[in-house]
Amino acid sequence: MSMALNGKVALVVGGSSGIGRGAALALAAAGARVVVAARREPECREVVGEIEARGGEAVFARVDVTVPGEVEALVATAVERWGRLDCAVNSAGINEDVVPITEADDAVFDRMMAVNCKGTFLCMKHELRQMLRQGGGGSVVNLSSIMGHVAAPSGSIYVATKHAIEGLTKSAALSYAKQGIRVNAVAPTVVAGTPLIDNLMKNYPGLMEPYIADIPVGRPARVDEVARVIVWLCSDDASFVNGHSLAVDGGQTSK
Repeated sequence: MSMALNGKVALVVGGSSGIGRGAALALAAAGARVVVAARREPECREVVGEIEARGGEAVFARVDVTVPGEVEALVATAVERWGRLDCAVNSAGINEDVVPITEADDAVFDRMMAVNCKGTFLCMKHELRQMLRQGGGGSVVNLSSIMGHVAAPSGSIYVATKHAIEGLTKSAALSYAKQGIRVNAVAPTVVAGTPLIDNLMKNYPGLMEPYIADIPVGRPARVDEVARVIVWLCSDDASFVNGHSLAVDGGQTSK
């Protein structure tokens, strides 16, 4: 990978596993210094160690994205360590919703909205504030889903959270475009090997197979395929891409 982000400071929220982990590794490979943040310290420290073993720079910071003070402190950690924040990837998310809306649980709704929606909102709020304090410039990438573009007969809460992230992304992109800050989203289809998908396939046999069969290229996405798109959106190569949600779906939403 090219050193398109050489010298930049990147924050990856949800960097302990899955797409967040892949993004942290890919950003470091592109030259960024990376703050790897999540609740799970051992997994994050493994990512930090892998980055350092490859000659990169990284640091761990613990965060619960539903707690405003922790999110604010997280952004401060990046600034205290490296003086600024150039790129932010917000990939923390959960999915406990696999039933039609009439069977959905109120507590599941509250948890998923807290992590997926409020968490993304709080991260954006403090990341963007820091970028503005620096005089503008920067890139924020939120993790959406093709379920933020379309819908499904089950999983209405998950669909709603991803549509909300799409709205937050576009509104922020319009708000800060003139300050040189770009805000975009990636919207993957099923991504193989992530804890979220692995758990769904384990706990709900047969649930994911129809979605995978619907992907025109005939397979799920790989983590590295999504991570490379995130790196591109963070880089100056995507300097005129703003307010966009890029489907990484093998053509699935083209149907």
